[in-house]
Amino acid sequence: MAAKGRVFTGARARLLINGVKVGYARNCSGGETITYERIKVLDKIEAAEHVPTDYDVQFTAGEVRIIGETVKSRGVFPSLGANSDEHLSNILTNGELTITIEDNQTCSIFMTLEQAKCTSNNWSIDAAGVVGNEMTFVGVRMRDESET
Repeated sequence: MAAKGRVFTGARARLLINGVKVGYARNCSGGETITYERIKVLDKIEAAEHVPTDYDVQFTAGEVRIIGETVKSRGVFPSLGANSDEHLSNILTNGELTITIEDNQTCSIFMTLEQAKCTSNNWSIDAAGVVGNEMTFVGVRMRDESET
Protein backbone atom coordinates (compact mmCIF):
# COMPACT_ATOMS: atom_id res chain seq x y z
CA MET A 1 0.00 0.00 0.00
CA ALA A 2 1.29 3.47 -0.88
CA ALA A 3 2.33 5.79 1.93
CA LYS A 4 -0.02 8.67 2.68
CA GLY A 5 0.89 12.08 1.28
CA ARG A 6 2.45 10.74 -1.91
CA VAL A 7 -0.55 11.21 -4.22
CA PHE A 8 0.29 13.73 -6.92
CA THR A 9 -2.54 16.24 -7.38
CA GLY A 10 -3.21 19.36 -9.40
CA ALA A 11 -2.71 21.46 -6.29
CA ARG A 12 0.86 20.15 -6.10
CA ALA A 13 1.62 20.52 -9.83
CA ARG A 14 3.71 23.44 -11.06
CA LEU A 15 4.02 24.07 -14.82
CA LEU A 16 7.26 25.66 -16.05
CA ILE A 17 8.22 26.70 -19.57
CA ASN A 18 11.96 27.23 -19.98
CA GLY A 19 12.27 27.23 -16.20
CA VAL A 20 9.70 30.01 -15.69
CA LYS A 21 6.56 29.19 -13.74
CA VAL A 22 3.34 29.64 -15.69
CA GLY A 23 1.18 31.64 -13.30
CA TYR A 24 -2.45 30.56 -13.15
CA ALA A 25 -1.92 27.33 -15.07
CA ARG A 26 -5.27 25.47 -15.22
CA ASN A 27 -4.82 22.12 -16.85
CA CYS A 28 -2.25 19.97 -18.60
CA SER A 29 -2.34 16.71 -20.47
CA GLY A 30 0.11 14.84 -22.60
CA GLY A 31 1.27 11.52 -23.83
CA GLU A 32 3.64 9.44 -25.87
CA THR A 33 2.83 7.25 -28.84
CA ILE A 34 4.93 4.57 -30.47
CA THR A 35 3.73 3.41 -33.88
CA TYR A 36 4.37 -0.21 -34.69
CA GLU A 37 3.96 -1.56 -38.22
CA ARG A 38 2.77 -5.12 -38.56
CA ILE A 39 5.04 -7.23 -40.75
CA LYS A 40 2.95 -9.69 -42.75
CA VAL A 41 4.67 -12.36 -44.79
CA LEU A 42 3.55 -15.00 -47.25
CA ASP A 43 2.79 -18.46 -45.93
CA LYS A 44 1.91 -17.23 -42.42
CA ILE A 45 -1.48 -16.19 -41.03
CA GLU A 46 -0.03 -14.30 -38.04
CA ALA A 47 2.17 -11.24 -38.08
CA ALA A 48 5.85 -12.11 -38.25
CA GLU A 49 6.66 -9.19 -35.96
CA HIS A 50 5.79 -5.61 -35.12
CA VAL A 51 8.51 -3.06 -35.83
CA PRO A 52 8.62 0.46 -34.38
CA THR A 53 8.39 3.14 -37.07
CA ASP A 54 7.56 6.33 -35.19
CA TYR A 55 7.70 7.96 -31.76
CA ASP A 56 5.53 10.98 -31.11
CA VAL A 57 4.75 13.16 -28.10
CA GLN A 58 1.94 15.65 -27.56
CA PHE A 59 1.18 18.05 -24.74
CA THR A 60 -1.54 20.60 -24.03
CA ALA A 61 -1.67 23.23 -21.33
CA GLY A 62 -4.26 25.76 -20.30
CA GLU A 63 -3.90 28.95 -18.35
CA VAL A 64 -6.01 31.81 -17.09
CA ARG A 65 -5.45 34.81 -19.37
CA ILE A 66 -3.70 37.70 -17.63
CA ILE A 67 -4.04 41.14 -19.26
CA GLY A 68 -0.75 42.20 -20.85
CA GLU A 69 0.85 38.76 -20.57
CA THR A 70 0.55 36.61 -23.67
CA VAL A 71 2.18 33.48 -25.02
CA LYS A 72 3.59 35.65 -27.79
CA SER A 73 5.10 38.20 -25.39
CA ARG A 74 6.70 35.31 -23.44
CA GLY A 75 8.20 33.82 -26.64
CA VAL A 76 6.19 30.61 -26.39
CA PHE A 77 4.34 31.21 -29.69
CA PRO A 78 5.91 33.27 -32.52
CA SER A 79 4.77 36.88 -32.94
CA LEU A 80 2.99 37.95 -36.11
CA GLY A 81 5.52 40.62 -37.14
CA ALA A 82 5.07 43.74 -39.25
CA ASN A 83 4.66 41.87 -42.55
CA SER A 84 4.55 38.35 -43.97
CA ASP A 85 8.35 38.11 -44.31
CA GLU A 86 8.82 39.02 -40.65
CA HIS A 87 6.05 36.61 -39.69
CA LEU A 88 7.79 33.74 -41.48
CA SER A 89 11.12 34.70 -39.95
CA ASN A 90 9.58 34.72 -36.47
CA ILE A 91 8.17 31.22 -37.02
CA LEU A 92 11.45 29.87 -38.39
CA THR A 93 13.61 31.37 -35.65
CA ASN A 94 11.32 30.71 -32.68
CA GLY A 95 13.43 28.58 -30.35
CA GLU A 96 12.73 25.24 -28.80
CA LEU A 97 11.16 25.05 -25.36
CA THR A 98 11.67 22.81 -22.36
CA ILE A 99 8.44 22.19 -20.49
CA THR A 100 8.38 20.65 -17.04
CA ILE A 101 5.76 19.74 -14.51
CA GLU A 102 7.13 19.77 -11.00
CA ASP A 103 5.81 18.66 -7.62
CA ASN A 104 5.77 21.90 -5.62
CA GLN A 105 6.08 19.94 -2.34
CA THR A 106 9.17 17.89 -3.16
CA CYS A 107 10.54 19.88 -6.15
CA SER A 108 10.80 16.56 -8.01
CA ILE A 109 10.09 16.55 -11.73
CA PHE A 110 6.93 14.72 -12.84
CA MET A 111 7.43 15.26 -16.61
CA THR A 112 9.86 16.98 -18.97
CA LEU A 113 9.00 17.69 -22.59
CA GLU A 114 12.22 18.30 -24.51
CA GLN A 115 12.75 20.32 -27.69
CA ALA A 116 9.13 21.44 -27.67
CA LYS A 117 7.37 23.82 -30.05
CA CYS A 118 3.98 25.45 -29.54
CA THR A 119 1.76 24.45 -32.47
CA SER A 120 -1.47 26.17 -31.48
CA ASN A 121 -2.55 29.08 -29.32
CA ASN A 122 -6.29 29.23 -28.61
CA TRP A 123 -8.44 31.27 -26.26
CA SER A 124 -12.05 31.27 -25.15
CA ILE A 125 -14.28 33.84 -23.49
CA ASP A 126 -17.46 32.96 -21.61
CA ALA A 127 -20.05 35.59 -20.68
CA ALA A 128 -19.92 34.66 -17.01
CA GLY A 129 -16.48 33.10 -16.79
CA VAL A 130 -12.75 33.57 -16.76
CA VAL A 131 -10.91 33.91 -20.07
CA GLY A 132 -8.78 30.87 -20.76
CA ASN A 133 -5.87 30.23 -23.07
CA GLU A 134 -5.09 26.74 -24.41
CA MET A 135 -1.77 25.78 -25.98
CA THR A 136 -0.78 22.63 -27.86
CA PHE A 137 2.82 21.47 -28.13
CA VAL A 138 4.90 18.86 -29.93
CA GLY A 139 8.29 17.73 -28.76
CA VAL A 140 11.13 15.35 -29.47
CA ARG A 141 10.89 13.33 -26.25
CA MET A 142 8.94 13.19 -23.01
CA ARG A 143 10.61 12.01 -19.82
CA ASP A 144 8.82 11.00 -16.64
CA GLU A 145 10.17 11.18 -13.10
CA SER A 146 12.00 7.85 -13.47
CA GLU A 147 14.06 9.25 -16.37
CA THR A 148 15.23 12.66 -15.09
